[in-house]
Amino acid sequence: MQGLIVLSVKNNKLVVEKASMRDICEVVYALVSLIPQGFVVSYSCIARILGTTPRLVAWCLRRNKLLIAIPCHRVVYSDGRVGGYTGASTSFKRQLLEYEGVLFEPSGRVSRGCFLDLEKHLGLKH
Repeated sequence: MQGLIVLSVKNNKLVVEKASMRDICEVVYALVSLIPQGFVVSYSCIARILGTTPRLVAWCLRRNKLLIAIPCHRVVYSDGRVGGYTGASTSFKRQLLEYEGVLFEPSGRVSRGCFLDLEKHLGLKH
């Protein structure tokens, strides 16, 4: 990850530091928390917003200790495959998504109409 920094104030001075993995994961969790029920976002979409890789996004989500509260089940592969879910099976992840209103194709992939363009939703692209 290039260029992700943290700004803070220490002793009345602005301090600029390179983001730690914890900082990066906190940003990932914040973005995931913006995904409304009934929608999904891809790992690569979050990665594009942060200027990192989908693998790092997945790495952070695997460490999410607040399942459901931080809805990591709403993050899927860009091709619509559900992907993994910490502490449970992929079928459980699919059940959660279906309960929230996410639609699936006969192939088992998430319907394209359920993908949220998070970049557009955040006003990062028009």
